[in-house]
Amino acid sequence: MSKDDTQELINNIVKLSAKSLNGLDKNITKFIDIYYSKEKKYERALKQNQFFLKEWDKQNILSNKINKRKDFMLEQQSRMAAMGEMMDAVAHQWKQPLNSLSMLSDLLRDDYKRGLLDDAYIEDMTDTANQQIEYMISTLNEFRTFFRPSKDVQQFSIFNCMQSVQVLLKDELISQNINLHADIDVNITIEGIPNEFKHLFINLISNAIDAFNEKNIKKREIYVKTYQENDKTYIEFEDNAGGIPDNVINNIFKPNVTTKKEGKGTGIGLYMSSQIVQKHNGSINAHNSHIGAFFTIILE
Repeated sequence: MSKDDTQELINNIVKLSAKSLNGLDKNITKFIDIYYSKEKKYERALKQNQFFLKEWDKQNILSNKINKRKDFMLEQQSRMAAMGEMMDAVAHQWKQPLNSLSMLSDLLRDDYKRGLLDDAYIEDMTDTANQQIEYMISTLNEFRTFFRPSKDVQQFSIFNCMQSVQVLLKDELISQNINLHADIDVNITIEGIPNEFKHLFINLISNAIDAFNEKNIKKREIYVKTYQENDKTYIEFEDNAGGIPDNVINNIFKPNVTTKKEGKGTGIGLYMSSQIVQKHNGSINAHNSHIGAFFTIILE
């Protein structure tokens, strides 16, 4: 019933009650006054609720913008930290082949002076130099791929992803005396962004390296295993660095939470790792095994 129809009905009731006896008209008039009073209160409350709902929506929009900005800044901070580590790794990985090329150059000059050069010698020297150059190009391509921003979702192999990470961190793993055991089925593929998963693996490996150094672990082992079960893909990552302290393990994936000494860690590596996994419709959890930290990633 419209407001006009309601008013017309009330007017008719008032007219009819005026003809009645025993003061019925006064009671009905009083009842109508009460009705109008309640209606005005209801309208005021409705307007207030609408105002509060609009303000609530504004606050939610502002809060979402702030959260998105915060996540963006954390992602940029994480990427810059990774870039610094990767550039250091590039320098390490190029040092050995550059030294080899320098030695080959010196050897070539000395052997030329001694008259030892022939076609076979030049061919062998050229092959050796090209191997070193190809290694440097391959390494550089891996780093360029890692830092190239990509938002294209694609089907990719976890095995190939881990191989790229091993190339990126090869010298770091050797210099830190770390044995990386990768038990990964070459046939397991997932849908997502390969560079983000490389970042995820690098974060986990870097955390393990820091734990090895802080606790002065001599025999250093990292185990990575993948398998599929009940239409889900599992990635397990374990080290033998002694585990995560009990006072932080439940908050390990929150931003700015770190187990490292002051000035040694940003507390965003595992947070960004959890964000990457969630973006790929998965979950990540951590617990301590009998030898160290154990991370499980589950992808739907």
